[in-house]
Amino acid sequence: MKPIIKPFRGKIGVAVSGGMDSMCLLDVMRKTQKNIVVINIEHGIRGEESVSDSLFVSSYCKLIGVPCLQYSVDTLNQLQPGESVELTARRLRYEVFDRLLAEKTVDAVALAHHAEDNAETILMRIFRGTGVRGLIGMGERYGYIRPLLGVPHKEIEKYVEEHGIPFVTDSTNLTDDCTRNYIRHEIMPRIKVLYPNVIDAFVRLSENAKETDSYLLSCAPDSRKTSYGYIIKDCFEYPKIIQKYAVRKFFESIGIFQDIEKTHYDSVIELGKKTNNTITGFPFGYRVLKMNADLCISSQHFYPYEKKYEENGTYEYAGYSYRFERGDGLVKGCTLNPDAVPAGCVVRTRLDGDTFRRVHGKNKLLSDFLNEKKLNAFQKEKILVLAQGSTVYAVLGIETAESVKVAENGVFLIVKKEEICP
Repeated sequence: MKPIIKPFRGKIGVAVSGGMDSMCLLDVMRKTQKNIVVINIEHGIRGEESVSDSLFVSSYCKLIGVPCLQYSVDTLNQLQPGESVELTARRLRYEVFDRLLAEKTVDAVALAHHAEDNAETILMRIFRGTGVRGLIGMGERYGYIRPLLGVPHKEIEKYVEEHGIPFVTDSTNLTDDCTRNYIRHEIMPRIKVLYPNVIDAFVRLSENAKETDSYLLSCAPDSRKTSYGYIIKDCFEYPKIIQKYAVRKFFESIGIFQDIEKTHYDSVIELGKKTNNTITGFPFGYRVLKMNADLCISSQHFYPYEKKYEENGTYEYAGYSYRFERGDGLVKGCTLNPDAVPAGCVVRTRLDGDTFRRVHGKNKLLSDFLNEKKLNAFQKEKILVLAQGSTVYAVLGIETAESVKVAENGVFLIVKKEEICP
């Protein structure tokens, strides 16, 4: 058995249940890594048998001198609607792992999945209609490693026997109460009769899919940070599959690896057919918007703002600070005559029906002016205006109105705009 285990600088938490696979993984990891700790979770499913397994793990860790972190979860009392016992146990198990990673107790969690586990995962995904990425099987997930993923179970059995590694047997693995166990105990044995080397074939399929997936991901355009979020330039000029990969690439770049599903990717494809400034919701509070061929992404949500206008007043909104200060030099688009500003003006977010007449321009709807400036909906959300009623006298930091323009040698104010947060 030759698992591929790269040297790891941080602390690795090795998930150990006491079964053959995890005990094999523990032996391999303690012989190849300098800094490991065992993570054992008792799921509260099998009564005394489950408690006994955890005691076995802790005793063995003391024997070999490896630290052991032990946790108990109450699986049977935390079932959610439509969730099996096995899925609940998995969810609670990963909650423990994720917490240890978040708290930096460990820098990675090593799991004992092997080639048969991966073949079962691939087969399940094929039955559900997977794409290229799904054919990889148990792909990489931030913070998790699977050193035995390419190792057939027969090699694990041989390794355990040759090295005299003790283990316990989980009786729940012998039941057919879930899809995976049905595939494991009913479907796979029949396939192996006709195709004895089918596990090796699944390993090759996974490797080929990973190669294809990596190539497609490399073809996808990168995102670029902007004042309102992010932008993927010319996204909709790429083939549809690359558009999907561009979205995936963005979310992975900000550390989100799950919960972005086929329906979300399909919604991006549909967005490409819509008019400019059409917005679609995404998980984690993100929104995506089409602007010509660009895909804009934002997690920011802004609310109505209004404050009385005052010279030297400061107005903070959407990551920017604005201030009206007396100036000593004209600044195009940001200079106005304070004596021409009507009484009762306010600084606020824009409203439907607002009108604006830029210097040397015609009176028109503010929305038309902003469209002419080629601002997208996310950029428009961040705008503050100086207005009385529906008449806008300044779009702060962008343009001032004809009626408040500065006369030559007159006293004037400069609207100073500063970024106060990224």
